[in-house]
Amino acid sequence: MLHSADDLKACQIQSIDDDLGTINDLYFDDEAWVIRYLVVATNNWFFKREALISPIALGKLDWLNKKMRVTLSQKQVDDSPDISVHKPVSRQQEIKYFGYYGYPIYWGGGGLWGEGLYPGGLVLANDQISEQPNGVEAKAYAQSQNNDPHLRSWEKVKGFVVHGSDGEIGYIRDLLIDDQTFAVRYVVVKANDWWIGHDILVSPQWFNDMDWSDTSVKVNHTRAEVKAAPIYDSSVQMDREWEIAMHKHYEKTGYWHKELDSSPKQKTILL
Repeated sequence: MLHSADDLKACQIQSIDDDLGTINDLYFDDEAWVIRYLVVATNNWFFKREALISPIALGKLDWLNKKMRVTLSQKQVDDSPDISVHKPVSRQQEIKYFGYYGYPIYWGGGGLWGEGLYPGGLVLANDQISEQPNGVEAKAYAQSQNNDPHLRSWEKVKGFVVHGSDGEIGYIRDLLIDDQTFAVRYVVVKANDWWIGHDILVSPQWFNDMDWSDTSVKVNHTRAEVKAAPIYDSSVQMDREWEIAMHKHYEKTGYWHKELDSSPKQKTILL
């Protein structure tokens, strides 16, 4: 099911002890377009901080009551590596973070999460986690330390201008996120005055020119094409039939075909 970034941010995060805190921001991968981290402001009165929580740690999601449970204790989060959420997160910091929690790393595979589609597929029993990788995995581990993780703050990207091939369309207002894979399926665009009355959905894979320094993105479709697309109503839950119609209108292949065709295998690099 798809949920908006605003819905996600409205959720209270619960640790295995108590309420952990609230979500201040989301970090997404601007290549795979997947939410990699929740930026959580913790409730600890003696040690207030913003900490990164990976979707790997998420357990039960209670959308009705806007609560998300994580398989972590308050102490685990308090003792986690201190990563400034106001600066770009480096790959080396991610390696340290994943090593602390004993998670296999998500990058280097063909799927959204390692070789798989779901963050939960990366969770292994403690006796399967090795402190130091070896062999081929050690080489991949070493090579990955200086890679760009391509992480972007949702709060900074919100409001970016979206251009079509023949002019400005509008600005980014929200994201629609798959609550199983945490993939960003659609970007919600608020149209400018050229078309009043409807928000517009654009798949992030359709962006062909992203200039993050210029706070703008571009899609290779005219405003007339966008206007003629199936109407998006945020009060109605989209179904696959609607998605098929929209992709057909833009002559695009649905993401569900690509993910099924990839037939991922659960092979991961361990820390």
